[in-house]
Amino acid sequence: MKKREKGKGRNVPNEKKRRNVVAVILDRYEEHSSDWKKYGDEGAAGRRSVFVEQELYDEIGRQELIAQIVELSKKGLLDVKWYQTGSEVECFIYRLEDMNAFYALDGRRPKRELAQARLKELEELIGSREWKPWLLDSLEELRKPLEAGKIPRVYEKKEYYLKALAGLNQLNEPIYKRVFSKHFLGKSKVFENDIQGVVISAARRFHPDVDSDPEVMSAEEVLSQIFVETYSQELWIKGPLRLQVCGKVSGFSEFPFGVGLNADMLKNAEICQEQDICKVVTVENKANFMKMPYEEGTLLVYTHGFFSPKERFFLKKLETVLKKKRVEYFHTGDLDYGGIRIFQHIQKNIFPKLQPLWMDEETFLKYAEEAVAVEEAYLDKLRKLSVPETLEGLKKCILETGKVIEQECMLWKE
Repeated sequence: MKKREKGKGRNVPNEKKRRNVVAVILDRYEEHSSDWKKYGDEGAAGRRSVFVEQELYDEIGRQELIAQIVELSKKGLLDVKWYQTGSEVECFIYRLEDMNAFYALDGRRPKRELAQARLKELEELIGSREWKPWLLDSLEELRKPLEAGKIPRVYEKKEYYLKALAGLNQLNEPIYKRVFSKHFLGKSKVFENDIQGVVISAARRFHPDVDSDPEVMSAEEVLSQIFVETYSQELWIKGPLRLQVCGKVSGFSEFPFGVGLNADMLKNAEICQEQDICKVVTVENKANFMKMPYEEGTLLVYTHGFFSPKERFFLKKLETVLKKKRVEYFHTGDLDYGGIRIFQHIQKNIFPKLQPLWMDEETFLKYAEEAVAVEEAYLDKLRKLSVPETLEGLKKCILETGKVIEQECMLWKE
C-alpha cells in the first residue's frame, strides 16, 4: 500500500506538542465539528481514523508511538492498519463509544462538560445582579462561542476579566486605574498588564459613549468613559462661570488665564442660577484654549478630546441653567475626522445647539499650506460618516484635497 504524502489528506495531527496517543485522539475528537457535543449521549457511536504521518512520529517518538498504539489495541480501544506490522502504522481507529475511557486515561475533563460548566457559570453571573447595558452585552458576547464549544480567549484570564466587569458595574464615580485593580482584582497592576486591552475592546463595541475608532478616541479616553482614570481629572475653563462651593459663591471672571476644576469640584459644586454667560466655546486642543483671550460673557472650555462622564454631567447641568437665557454654543477643533467626531459627540450628549467655529471651508483654505496628507482608508471612513450640514464644507475640503489640518497650526499664523 502506498504511503500517504506528508501533509496530504485528512486528520493531520496538530502542530502542538503532545506526549501520547490518547492526547492525539482527544484533540482529534474535540476538534471535530460535532463529535464532542455527543459526549455522554446514549447511542453515540461511530469510528474515526487518525492517519500517522512523520510529524506524529517526530512529536511522540517512533518507538514510543508504536508501543502506545499496540498497548491501546490490546485493551480493545484501537484498531490498527499497518504498512508494516509492528514498525510502520498507516492509521489507527478509535470508537466514539470509548471516549469516556480515553478521558479517564488522560485525566482531561471532557470538552462538553467544560463548555456546559462555563456556560452555566456565565448564566449564573448574568442573573446574579442588574448589569449596565454595555457590560451585559460584553458578557452575552461570550455565550455564543461557549455554546459552540469554543472557549473565548478572555477565559485565559477568566477570573480577572469577569471580576473586572463586575467591578466596572459598581462604578458611578471615577477611580484611578491602579486603585480599581487593587480593590477588585487584588493586585494594582493586573488590570493594566493583563486585561485592559480586552476591556477597552469590549467598550469600543458596546458602550454608547465610546467611539469604536482608536484614531478618534484613545485608550485613556475610553477608560475615562467607563470611570477608570489614568490621571487626575480636571476640567479647564476660562470665563465668567459662577459656582457655589461649601455655601460660598465663587466667580471665575477674575481668573482671565483660566482655572482647572478637579473631580471633587465637579462633584460638589453647585452651578449658580444667575450667570453672565452668553456664549460657550468648547476647544479641542490645550494650546489653542490657552491662547484664546478672555472675553466678557464667553465661557471657554477645554475638551482634551472627549469629555468624561463626570464632565458631561457637569456641563449638561450648566446647559440646563443657561436655558433661561439666549446662549450660543460653539466648538472649535482639528479640521479632520477626529475633530468632526468630537463635535458630534458634544452636540449629541451635551449641547444640542452646538455650532462649529473655524471648522469650515474658509478656515481650511486659509491654513491649507499647513495641511498634511492622510491615507485612503482614512478618507473612506470620512466618506461614510454622516455629518451636519454645517460641517459639509469641511468634509468636502478634506475629501477633495486628501489632507487634514491640526488646530494647533493655526497659532503660527496669528
